[in-house]
Amino acid sequence: MTENIKPRFEVHKLEGKGLRRIAEPNIQRDNKGEPVLDKQGDKKLLGGFEYNDIEVDNGWMVYFPSGSSIHIWTKEEMERQGFLQAPQLVNMETGDVMGTASQTSLKSKSEQVNNRSRTSKVAQI
Repeated sequence: MTENIKPRFEVHKLEGKGLRRIAEPNIQRDNKGEPVLDKQGDKKLLGGFEYNDIEVDNGWMVYFPSGSSIHIWTKEEMERQGFLQAPQLVNMETGDVMGTASQTSLKSKSEQVNNRSRTSKVAQI
């Protein structure tokens, strides 16, 4: 019986820039455009949000063996969630951790196999 062992996650850096929508709370402003402060020195909130689109680095896509994926924008968030470390190998049937995965991605391994099979002399016969 063969075991179904896969990496816990796989990370791919996205190229280029993208628009990220940032929500900021609506605050009360005076005639000069400065925020109005309450007695404690905090900005007075009006309720709701202002949305601004800013251009930032595209970030990373993290893929999971279940087929789901998430988009992460910042390196700080990647570090916080532990996606910058080498992923552990997991037995998909039992959930047991089997060790640490190599730094080579599944995508690059697949491309290596495809390139090798195309140039193989056996395949040309």
